Amino acid sequence: MAGYFAALGCAVIWAGYSVANRRDAHVPSEMLIGVCGAVAMAGGAAHWLFERGAWPGPSQWLAILLLGIGPAGLAFLAWDHATKHGNMPLLAALSYFAPLISILLLVAAGRAQASIPLSVSVALIVAEAMLAGIAPGKTDAPRVK
Repeated sequence: MAGYFAALGCAVIWAGYSVANRRDAHVPSEMLIGVCGAVAMAGGAAHWLFERGAWPGPSQWLAILLLGIGPAGLAFLAWDHATKHGNMPLLAALSYFAPLISILLLVAAGRAQASIPLSVSVALIVAEAMLAGIAPGKTDAPRVK
């Protein structure tokens, strides 16, 4: 249950950040690079102080660094820019592709089996994406500018 509550807390924080971020559109997204670096260093220090674990080897440190800079870092900067300057209803709808693609990749890789509950999950994700793409007061999906 603790994991579910932690996930719920993260979802609420992320949603709040994503919605409130538009107010700070004047702040460049590049400001997050230093913030993310400081948070990563604080996380590393907390890990070293409070957790028992093994130190990564040189190739693992390289992988951690490249993941932080590459997919994770660039995705965070892109999300920050999009929530400040983008089409929010369209962004909300497109954000549902991540879990949908994850499910499809798990099935394609043989790590999950296609099933009725999984199909229902996919249908719910698609329905939510369609609902998220409808701007309040409009009856059609948003147009890309």
